[in-house]
Amino acid sequence: MQSVEPRILATTSRMPFAVDEIHKLGETKRFLIASDTFRAAPGSHSRGAKKHITVPAPTQETEAFVDKIIETIDAEQINWLLPMFEEVFYLAAHRDRIAEGRDVELFFPDLETLRKVHDKVSFAQLCKDLGLPVAETLTATDDEQFKAALGHWEHWFARAAFGRGGLDIATNTGPLAGEADVDTIHPSADDPWLVQEFLKGVDRCSWSVVHHGEVVLHACYEHPLTIDNRGGIIYESVDSPESLETAQRIARELNWHGQISFDYLMTEDGVHHMVECNPRPTAGCTVATAEEFDTALFNPGELVVVPAGRKKMIKAAVLRDALMHPSRAAANFKAAMGATGVYDQNKDHMPLLYSALSLQHIFAYRKHLGMNKDKGETLVATQFFDVLYDGSPIS
Repeated sequence: MQSVEPRILATTSRMPFAVDEIHKLGETKRFLIASDTFRAAPGSHSRGAKKHITVPAPTQETEAFVDKIIETIDAEQINWLLPMFEEVFYLAAHRDRIAEGRDVELFFPDLETLRKVHDKVSFAQLCKDLGLPVAETLTATDDEQFKAALGHWEHWFARAAFGRGGLDIATNTGPLAGEADVDTIHPSADDPWLVQEFLKGVDRCSWSVVHHGEVVLHACYEHPLTIDNRGGIIYESVDSPESLETAQRIARELNWHGQISFDYLMTEDGVHHMVECNPRPTAGCTVATAEEFDTALFNPGELVVVPAGRKKMIKAAVLRDALMHPSRAAANFKAAMGATGVYDQNKDHMPLLYSALSLQHIFAYRKHLGMNKDKGETLVATQFFDVLYDGSPIS
């Protein structure tokens, strides 16, 4: 149990799950400062944030980012550091410097542990070592290996070891078949690709809060609706003892401390095949209550599993999909029945406004990279270009 009241610094407040967690901690009357690299980040304007600050980009300006985090911890007497996205890698790389002389809870593992699950190659091996089901996998570190791996199965699915957000994938089967030109993919030892047999099934995800190897709060969910066949925009909790057992097994093996999330492919026989790990919160947090989340962080006791049937959604994305694909509108609205919003929660509507204003971040990204405004994956990629970690050494 906390001996003093937590004073929280939450980093990368733009993401929908960050908006949700910040709102929840506001509901439970916690002191929280939200931060991101741009002022219009939606979570920074939640009623759950007492203050908000802008910080340098972790990916491009790591040292300056860490300096700003330390400055804020000292100035605001922060005693809980709660990362929301891949800035966690940059914080972990400077863990000792952040902690030196400070009584602050760093709610994330060390860099070596984070890398072990973030890298899809080492994660697949970890799962195999623990006896967890994984689709048969070949790893390619050059063009020749990649082409040979593609010919190993009639139906295949390929992913970059450090790809995220539904990007850096290729397949010859399913709704994303042919979207990526395999001739433009060039794996290397520093940027390997995994090629796996394409399995048919249902995508599931889980999210857990873990203290020193013990899961204290767990949710498994499905996506009744996705955006462009990639990220989910409606989240519905489901019963899944398999996901809980998996999360607990990995958490204990790694003595995990922090939030952790997994993606699975559940085949017809109910087997949850491991896909990837996100060493941070994901949308599963949205189906937990504020009290469940607060207790899991600050006063954990017996395990709490979120029951099936809770549903959340990103309303603007659901509406966008219906407008872009009118033939799907009726099905979309049926899928959304019973769901409440993530960006527009009770007495907390400013994140919804700032989700529109934050489009300036997308324009800045396009200008920075000279991207074509019609490039399809830009909407996803621009959400986090300045907080991504690609496996490179961190200064």
